[in-house]
Amino acid sequence: MVLLHALPMLHNHLFIAITLIVLGFLGMLLQRNALATVFSLLIWLQGAGLIFMSYGQYQNSREGNLYFLIILFLILTLLSALAALIFRLRESEEQDNLVRGTDESQSVFQSQEGTRDRG
Repeated sequence: MVLLHALPMLHNHLFIAITLIVLGFLGMLLQRNALATVFSLLIWLQGAGLIFMSYGQYQNSREGNLYFLIILFLILTLLSALAALIFRLRESEEQDNLVRGTDESQSVFQSQEGTRDRG
């Protein structure tokens, strides 16, 4: 009796998971921005994790939870690497601005004022 109710839920979970995987795959193919590509990869991995979780729920086993945790640790590793790269990039940009003696936000603001004065 429980399996009769579990089967439609399994189909719903699999439909959502496949949708997430397809959206993540299309995002990785179509995006040119590195940050958007990483987020598309994360969406893709969330879909894979949902497949493992629905498998574990349908089979009443803990294997699906274990696989989901492995994917979750992979996602956390990717996010921490992304955060480290962003932090390092900002730090190097700040050092470049200090060496040049200019502030990036002020130079952008001044260039916008110059275009307004001409027009």
